[in-house]
Amino acid sequence: MTLKVEPILDKDNNPVPYRAVQSNKGNGAINYYWMPYPEYSQLDEVFCQRDTEGRLNKARKHLSVLRAEHCVVTVVKLTKKDTIFGVTYKAGHRFIVDSNTRNLNWSQGGSDEIPGEVLVIEYSYDSCDAIRESYNTFDSADSVEKTQEKIYGILYGIYGYTPKSKKLKGGTILTGLNKACCFYFPENYNQSTVKADILPGLIGSFLEEIKALDLLMEDSTAWDQALICAALMALKRHGTNNKKLIAGLKSINKRGADTRGRQWDGITHIVDEYKTHKFIPVKTTSWAILEPNVSYCLYWIDKYMKDEKGSKPGRNWKDVAVGYKDEEQARDFFNLLDGKSSVTTVPFGALKAV
Repeated sequence: MTLKVEPILDKDNNPVPYRAVQSNKGNGAINYYWMPYPEYSQLDEVFCQRDTEGRLNKARKHLSVLRAEHCVVTVVKLTKKDTIFGVTYKAGHRFIVDSNTRNLNWSQGGSDEIPGEVLVIEYSYDSCDAIRESYNTFDSADSVEKTQEKIYGILYGIYGYTPKSKKLKGGTILTGLNKACCFYFPENYNQSTVKADILPGLIGSFLEEIKALDLLMEDSTAWDQALICAALMALKRHGTNNKKLIAGLKSINKRGADTRGRQWDGITHIVDEYKTHKFIPVKTTSWAILEPNVSYCLYWIDKYMKDEKGSKPGRNWKDVAVGYKDEEQARDFFNLLDGKSSVTTVPFGALKAV
């Protein structure tokens, strides 16, 4: 009996062609075989892998009993020598793209049994970029991962940086980072909702500032999105190696304050606001609340940087965040003109009179 195959038509009523998969020897070639577990356990995680340890914390319960389904793993083989993040991989190098969490769990004795061998589904690609695309089909932001969970993978896989703080490992800086980009680069960013495809650009815009802040966020509960946004913008303005700024941000992390007298420094005003909520009673991530909250923090950070104390913020404190980038540009321009290194800021509009 001959099987009659009817053509499958696309939306324009054209037949969709069949592609031979089993005989494919090029990019995307599929192979399968059994591999002893000890050999499989030594394979590298794919270079753009997200936070495996964080994923395991959520998955320990359902991985505690070995199932047959757990023993099917996915590997990608590089068919041509390629380099990424300064590391060169030879042709034939294999990466685990799906099952890294299971592998970590088995290595920690988290399952009642460990498979003696695993069934490997292997895809072959000739470049690291193609391997990253393969990984994304397993860990798509639209299916498995939330957008914020992508941050770890982008930092590690694209920018070669391994997050240290709980806040950054979980990607819970997304709203603050997004708002910082909207303030600093309004010609490129003005979105309130972040889609995964713009995340590499957002992260790249504040990469060095993210790294610096990562080392300061020891207490994850001390950093809401407004503080994260303000810290990133302040680090962008004053520099990631500015000792005074770093000391101030460390005090915010520890909620350190000196409330003696009527005139307080800027860091004390920020810490006190997060205890009393006098100026912004409800601190949420909505655009309407986030903007004045960031402005309040930036206002007092810059007062702190200038060694200026006060009893309350100035009249236009709510406008600080919006004009922050322009004031920095104007300051740098006038410093070039007079050869000074002053941090005095002037309205950006003053440039028109020069």
